[in-house]
Amino acid sequence: MNLEAGNCPKCHEYLLLKQKTPFLVCPKCGETISAQAANAIVEKRCADADQINAIIAECVALEMKYGPDLPFMLLAKVVNNFPHLEKPSYLLVKLSNYEPSFVYDYLKTFANTKSDPVNVPWAESFLDACLDYQMIDAAELFRSYVRNKVRKDRQEHYLNLIDQLVKAYTVKSDKPNATKWLMTLYIVSSVVNVALFPLMMILAGWLSKFTGLYFAINILIGVAVVSLEVFLMFIHHKIYGNRLAISQSERLCMVIFLSSMVFAVGAVVMGSIWKITL
Repeated sequence: MNLEAGNCPKCHEYLLLKQKTPFLVCPKCGETISAQAANAIVEKRCADADQINAIIAECVALEMKYGPDLPFMLLAKVVNNFPHLEKPSYLLVKLSNYEPSFVYDYLKTFANTKSDPVNVPWAESFLDACLDYQMIDAAELFRSYVRNKVRKDRQEHYLNLIDQLVKAYTVKSDKPNATKWLMTLYIVSSVVNVALFPLMMILAGWLSKFTGLYFAINILIGVAVVSLEVFLMFIHHKIYGNRLAISQSERLCMVIFLSSMVFAVGAVVMGSIWKITL
């Protein structure tokens, strides 16, 4: 059920409103109120810069009283209206239970903004909650955040922690052989996938002389080839570990390889329809 935040025009109690419900009875004062009017009060307050500190204080109380849903909705409106205010953005991340997409958006917006540590007292709590393998692809943003938000005597601790996580995560992926073998897999697999189209047509033409099951045989071959490629990629990952960044040339080869897999699947079907008889 879709809900939105509202504020009773009579007693000023915050409410959760069902969307498309025109009227409701306020559970506190018992008055029948307009859902549109209740929502309009919230929209107006969350767009008023002078009300932000009061809304933040109310959200803290509302979380303790009702849980995170209602304050999350209020802070989301504030952040939408004032995207460059850091405190409500951080509180929204906290209320999301440090969900990775919210963490990344917060880091992307504020990691490179220099702040006095006194003005961001939550910085260390944020890092303690978020620094793990799930967010390690944002390692550079975390480093910038530490340098710009954390007090000097604690920066080395968090920078070392980031370095340890990155080292443990990437294992041997920065070795030259890791990239060489991966590029080889991309190129060879792409060529094989494209070559499947004429090979399937020739094979279907030859097999059609002996059996009507050439389509099923082509399917088995196509599945075997694609499965082998995926298995080799898996073996590469097990040997060399994870990667945090890739070059443009590697990205291009990866895109071509992924596109060729679609081509290989199409070759199974079309290669069985368009037979070549030698």
